[in-house]
Order: sequence, then C-alpha cells, then structure tokens
Amino acid sequence: MEPKELDHLKQLFHDYADTFIDPDRNDGPYLLKKKHTIRVCREILGLGRELGLSRGELVLAEAMALLHDIGRFEQFRTYNTFLDPASENHAHLGLRVIEEMKMLHGLSPRDKELITGAVGFHNAAFLPTDRDDTALFFMKLIRDADKLDIWRVVIDHYRSASPDNDKFIELGLKDDGGYSKEAFQAICQRDFVKSAHIKRLNDFKLMQISWVFDLNFAPTMARVKERRYIEQLAATLPGCADLDKALDHVFDYMDTHINDTCKPS
Repeated sequence: MEPKELDHLKQLFHDYADTFIDPDRNDGPYLLKKKHTIRVCREILGLGRELGLSRGELVLAEAMALLHDIGRFEQFRTYNTFLDPASENHAHLGLRVIEEMKMLHGLSPRDKELITGAVGFHNAAFLPTDRDDTALFFMKLIRDADKLDIWRVVIDHYRSASPDNDKFIELGLKDDGGYSKEAFQAICQRDFVKSAHIKRLNDFKLMQISWVFDLNFAPTMARVKERRYIEQLAATLPGCADLDKALDHVFDYMDTHINDTCKPS
C-alpha cells in the first residue's frame, strides 16, 4: 500500500465520520469514536516502529487502525448503543460499510485481504486458524493498539464520570459495588473475561483488566506498565481480599510474561 493511497483513505474516513457529527445534536458518541480512531493510528505506528516494520508495513498498519471501528458510527445511529450483543457486531458492520463505500477500491487484493482481516477480527474472542503468519501478525497488532487507547478512554471516564457519557462508555451497566463469580474466576485463571459474564459495571472493569492476558507484543505490555493502566483501573474497584487476589495474578503475569515480537513474514 502506497502513502498516497493511505492519504485518500484518510480523506474518505474523515468525510464519512463527519457526516455523523453535528454540534446541534448529541454527537458525543461519534466524536468519541473519531478521536479514538486517530489515537489508535498513533498507537499502531508507535508499536510498529518499535517492532521494526518497514515503511510500507507501517502504511498498511495505519490503514487498518483507521478503519477498525468504522462500523461504530452506523451502529450508534441505528441502535443507540455501542454494545454489540444488544445491536450487532461492529466489526462485521464495519466491513459492510467499507464494501458499500468502496473504501478499498484500487488497492491490491493482498492489501484488501489484510485490512479486512484486521478489521473483521479486531474484536473477536479468538483469532482464526486458517490465516497466514502475516495476516495474524497484523490482526494482533491492531488488537493491541486498540486496547491501549480504550484503556486510556475508560480510565479518563472513571476519573471524571459524566452522566452524559455513561450510556455509551459504561454501556448502561449498573454500579452496585458487586462483581460476578465468573469474571473473578477468569482473571484467577489468567483468562480474559467473556462478554457473556458482564452483568454490572465492575464486571466490565474486570474484563478491561483481563485484556492484559490477550496482549501480543512486548512493547504493548511495556506501555501498559509504564502508563500504569491496570493500577488505575484497579483503583476504581472496591477493596476486598478476593479482588486483591485476582489482581495479583494480573500483576504477576505482567512481570513475567514476554510475548513474541517477530515481524510479519
């Protein structure tokens, strides 16, 4: 993928996103996703450079970041929520938007395959088993970059929660101080918390903490540690022995786990 093709894709993205943004209506959710996308582009470039990607690979990675959440805009307009189980899979919706708008028109078949694969699986519980190493590398890269900014967004929100943002950041989950046994057990087993186990706000926070177990690259883990994301999320949870025990598993994992950092083949 050439830089000029990326520039064209950027213009398409901004033109599309801006059709949802209107100061005269509640455009907060759309602005949130547009700004998130721009920051994920920065995150993926930082990770890519540290992993030694070539210029062409960085251009391709930025294109993936640019389009990874393109389905969120139509999702919120249609369903008034960002909760996939209550609407539809936003990654699949994004692929439809990309196809309908012919956003990848003119790109090589291989570039199209890599971009749509990254978009389609950026939020999946599991990665596919029938893709080559290069495709899997980029899928892992966008997942890491996406998590880095989502952590920043939710932590900023929890610090200064606004009722206007609760619906589309906290997804309308009740904050009763409790948490589910399934979410607690998943973290103790060093597994990520499944969306089916999200019953209340603390489950949602535990799920966000459990994303540590789904990181793919050492530079990502280093950023999580440097930015103290997990400590900041943990500070928003109620203090109790069980949660302290679960968090010990997370911090131990972060201190000892080293992931594969190879380049795409």
